[in-house]
Amino acid sequence: MDAAAVILVVLLFVVAFVWGLILMLQKRQPWGLRVLGGVMALVSAVPVGGLVFLVHLLCTTNFTKGRVLRLRGRTRVARRALGAGWADDAVPDVSGLTPWQRTVLGEVWMYSAGLEHASVPAFSKLSLKLSALGAPSELLEDCHLAALDEIRHARRCFALASAYSGVGWTAGTIPELGQGSTPPSPMDSGDTWARLVRGSLLDGCLAEGMASLVAGEGASRASDPVVRETLSVISEDEGRHAELAWDVIAFALQRGGRRAKDALRQALLALESQQTPALPRIPGVDEDFLARNGVLPQVELGRLMAVCIERTRARAEALLAPSNLSMRSGPSDFQGVPAASSRDAVPVEAAPRC
Repeated sequence: MDAAAVILVVLLFVVAFVWGLILMLQKRQPWGLRVLGGVMALVSAVPVGGLVFLVHLLCTTNFTKGRVLRLRGRTRVARRALGAGWADDAVPDVSGLTPWQRTVLGEVWMYSAGLEHASVPAFSKLSLKLSALGAPSELLEDCHLAALDEIRHARRCFALASAYSGVGWTAGTIPELGQGSTPPSPMDSGDTWARLVRGSLLDGCLAEGMASLVAGEGASRASDPVVRETLSVISEDEGRHAELAWDVIAFALQRGGRRAKDALRQALLALESQQTPALPRIPGVDEDFLARNGVLPQVELGRLMAVCIERTRARAEALLAPSNLSMRSGPSDFQGVPAASSRDAVPVEAAPRC
């Protein structure tokens, strides 16, 4: 079934549902036509309601991890839109898939596309923050390279979402980005370092480390070569983004002194409270089908989350060890001395990495 057929089927169900309601609610119509309208509305309501339920389910859950765009304390993604500009030419094999299976996979990839797209301004925000704190050029370069990675990820995810659903999806607006932020109070440098360290540990080291593990495992199970290649690339890139977050923490420990170290200790306490990605139960598809298409079952997501939390904790605790802290010792407020690049920091080989 090609894209035009998928769109036609969805439109037919919507039209049948609306027309059935009209016939059923018009008292002037003969009793037989009203019954027919009720049957039409009931039969067509199942796929229409299922589609609405699926979109709501995937948009209000969290079954993937990665760096998210936070504005005014809330996670934001772009509005949905139709058109071109945010899709490459990747085309997965859709033969043998039912319309519902294509709809499910289309929504899964659309969800991922929104998160990947939002990661682009998220890395831009990180770059601005690091610039304000006098970070070395390598960190800023890596932030922008990561943003370019996320653009490639978003293009591929939008392409897969469009190919599966038969709808030409693209990224819409993020109005909250243009609304400006609340006027800041006089800068509290201690709080600035604390937010940088906490965000880097939870959104970077943990979340992007988790995204790398999930994508890598999904790639090993995916049967479609396009999906497998996509997830493999995402896994490698997200692993590199997690390493960037560790570099940011190393920079913060060097420049932020005691305030950064205290923030890292506090962030460690929040590791256990991080929610395991939750894959919702989707009617009409089973875990084996999803796994063959690169979407991991809930049990596997829980296992990988536990692994990543433990690895993140071990590496962060190693950074707080006295031997490592002494290597980064120095006056916490001595801003006049240029900081060495975090790439030059001595790696902690004893700590496993996500």
